Parts: sequence; C-alpha cells; structure tokens
Amino acid sequence: MKLKKVLCAALSTVMAASLLASCGGGGSKVDKAELTGPKPYDEQIELKIPVYDRGMQGQADVDNNYWTNYVQENFGDKYNIKMTFVPITRKEDVTVFNELLAAGEQPDILFSYDYPTVMSYFSRGAFQPIDEDILKLYAPTFYENTKDLEQYAMADGERYFLTATRPVAYNWVNIVRTDWLEKAGLSMPQSREEYVEMLKKFKEMKLGGEGTIPQTQSLYNAYFGNYASRPYPLSEEDNAMYSDITVASLTWEPTKKELQYLNSLYNEGLISPEWMLDKDGSQMRSDFIAGKAGVYGFYLSQTPPVLQSLVENCPDAKVAVLPPYTATGKDSDMAGRAEWPFGMVAGISEKCEHPEAVLMYYEWLSQPENLFVMQNGIENVTYTIKDDIPVLVDDYKGTERLNYNSNKDMWCLVTEGKDYGSEEKNLEAQKKTYAPEGFEDLIQQSYDYYQQTKDYKYTDFLFDKSIESLSQYGETLKSKWEVIQVDLITCKPEEFDAKYEAACEEYLAAGYQAVLDEKAEVYAAMK
Repeated sequence: MKLKKVLCAALSTVMAASLLASCGGGGSKVDKAELTGPKPYDEQIELKIPVYDRGMQGQADVDNNYWTNYVQENFGDKYNIKMTFVPITRKEDVTVFNELLAAGEQPDILFSYDYPTVMSYFSRGAFQPIDEDILKLYAPTFYENTKDLEQYAMADGERYFLTATRPVAYNWVNIVRTDWLEKAGLSMPQSREEYVEMLKKFKEMKLGGEGTIPQTQSLYNAYFGNYASRPYPLSEEDNAMYSDITVASLTWEPTKKELQYLNSLYNEGLISPEWMLDKDGSQMRSDFIAGKAGVYGFYLSQTPPVLQSLVENCPDAKVAVLPPYTATGKDSDMAGRAEWPFGMVAGISEKCEHPEAVLMYYEWLSQPENLFVMQNGIENVTYTIKDDIPVLVDDYKGTERLNYNSNKDMWCLVTEGKDYGSEEKNLEAQKKTYAPEGFEDLIQQSYDYYQQTKDYKYTDFLFDKSIESLSQYGETLKSKWEVIQVDLITCKPEEFDAKYEAACEEYLAAGYQAVLDEKAEVYAAMK
C-alpha cells in the first residue's frame, strides 16, 4: 500500500522562516519574501553531510579524498560554504545516527535506504519541514526530477523528506565458480536441494584447497532475507507485520525456517566457519578473491575489484550468476524483495541552520554535468568513452580514483544509479560500466533473471505514520539479534527448537512484542 498522497499547502511566513533557521533557536528568522535564490554567503557557513564508510581496504578516507576536495572547490568555495563530510559506518548506520541524535551532534541531513528508519528519526522530531516553494527556488532541477515521488516525501501531511530517484540496476549478483561446477561434473543447480548438493560436492572435493568454503557468509544486521521460506502470495497483513529491515522478524515462521536452514549448512561445514566475526563482509571478499570460496554475493561495480583480483590469483577461474530459484524454487515461489521507486531518503535536521544550503547542494549534484563528473571522474584518467558511454578504468590507482562504487555514496542523495534514459541504454551502459572487462555477460544474466522474477517480487509495506516502538526498541533488538543469530545458527541441530523458543521469548520481552502490537494497531487504523 502506498502512502496517501497529500498536497502540501503553502506554509505560513513563520513556518517558512523556521525552515531557514535553527529550530534549536540559534539562528535569526528570515522572512520568506527575502529569499532570492542561491548566492554566496557573506560569512562562511558549514554544511555537515553524512557519507557511508564501508571500511573498504585500500580506499581513501571517505571524509577526506580527491572527491570531497572536488566538492569543496566546485560547490563549497562557490557559495562560501565549508563542506564537512561525516563518516557513517554502513553496517551500523542506524546506531551511529541514533548516537549522534542523542548527543545533539547530528549532521545537517540524516538518511537511510530504509523508509521505516527515516520515519523513526522523524518520530523523534529529528527533521524540519521543507517548504515546496523554497525547494523549487533552491533546487528546481532536483524538484523536477523527483516530483513523481512526492507521496514518499510526506509525513503527517507535510513535506519532510528528499527522495532520490531509482533507475533499475542489475549489478548485485550472487556468483558461483562455474569451473568448480565443471570439475565436480555438475550443471547449474535448479533448486535449493540441488544447490545444497553442489555445496557438499565443493567441500568433498576441496575445490578451494584445504579449508574450502562452499558458500561465503557474514554476520546479519537487522535485515534478514527469508523470502525462500515465506508463503506466496504473501498476505498484506503479514507483509505489514514482518517485512521491514529495521529489526529482524525473529518470531515469524519463515525466519525460523531460514535460520534452521543456515544451521544445517553451518553444521555440515558448508558456509564460512567464522562468519560471526565478519561484520562488514571483508573476510568473505578476501576468501573469494583468494580462490577459497565457491559462492559469493556482491556488487559488480564495487571497489576494490573482486573478479579481477580473483583471476589474478586463480587464472582458470570462471563464474556465472546463480539462478534465483536455487534458493526459492521456481515459478510462483520465486518471490523476493522489490525495490521502491525511490532510492535514498533524507531529511533536513531540525538543528540545521541553513537548510537552503542543503537544497543548494542537492541542486548542484542534480546538474547533469556535475553528476556526470561525480559518477565517472576525469576523461582519459578514470574513464574512457566507448560507444558514447563512459567506461571506468578499473585498475586506475591515482589520486583521482573514484571512491566505492563510482563515488555512489556521495551522489546517492539525488539518484540511486546511472541513468541513460531508457532500459535498453541502461542495460548496455551497465555492461560497460558495472561489469569488469570480460565479465559483461554477468550483467545480462542478472537482467534476464530479473525479468523472470520481477512479477513475483513485492515491496515492503509502508505505514502512513512512524512506528514509534521501532525507534524505542530498535537498538536493543538489533543487539540481541546479533547474539541470537549466532547461537541459533551454530548450535547443534537437536538444540535448535528449544533455543529458538527461548530466544523468541527473550526477543518479545525486549520490545518486539511492543513493535508487533503497534504495527497491528496502525495497520488496522489504515484499513
């Protein structure tokens, strides 16, 4: 269910003035009539912009690199703004933002890919409203690009959020070593049963040497993909109650089944033996690159490069995208999570003294020439042009090299991906820009599987108000989930049921019952 679309009435002069001053009381009120659009500040101001820190080895500091300096020189200096980038640990972003909020040290925007998370910040009074007239004045290009997403920018009948566009991307892939399949005399698995048999064969034949890891695994954060064990079609009520990525749905039967499946894989030695120590996925990546692992999921466009490094270590390595039904079965069982039409969702901090400067930055990022440079870098240095498409130089290691995933964590504020105007052009561009040279067909495979499964995917449910208990208990539940998942996946199979029941009781008592009760109440009111 989509949020109810509410037209944002023009705010009063007083409300408009509040957009242009610190809600904490630190700034002077500015009459809306005095606003004339972007221009340099007489006295330098500071903007604090969060940026994900993914802990990628070999990458420059996310808050101090060629591209943060580029933004300063080409945007900040132009308007007399000091640009300060605030590192936000990707795997612990909710925790970090909550800690900054509690300390009153939040940056000028807070963001998340998870809509309920942004709503939880809203429920704490973290954001100030955004006057549509001021948005049009300071960020007209961004406004035009995202006006179809207006319904997702609303909360309690007012605009509070800045929602990025989301062109469909095919660069997330779950990869299998097909040279291992050939050595094992196996064809591509077509079901979960065949998939497990493949993993067992990988281990038995020690295809990655001593310590072969058939399937890589790392510690789960609050999100736990249990689609393979969900009923299909999923009822709207179950989707509302259990489909969010803020807290794990531990007490739901599909979560139990998926945990039990992982328990069996762990006890048979088919997943990374020390997965519980790998919070950021770096060990998974290292094991796959070293040639020890048979299955690994990642973004093709990520840096440092994965497949190039694999081939350097294992020249005979060959890979392909795993069919989605190796986990979920075929036809109507190929359910999965569909992406929302929006990408990153951000709100302007209620403490931000110059929200118009935030909008100016959004506008600068939205200009095609600026976005192009931020996404691709410098011609004949970080990219070359092939068939009118910029293709990144994969092995460039100079100062100007792009940060993780083509600088995405800097430009994701305005769009979730590179858009060339049509599905066909985007597909061809992604083959050239996301896939390393020689691996372009992986994008085609990913696209083909997407077409097969898209009709079975569904989005998470969106409530029309924030679930306050998620904000209240989210951190506690996340901490408990980290411990519980380790205990349930690593215990002996015969211990699982008893441990699961005890864990559910503990989890419910720690706040999950309150979350379920509140969701049920809000859902009933919406219906």
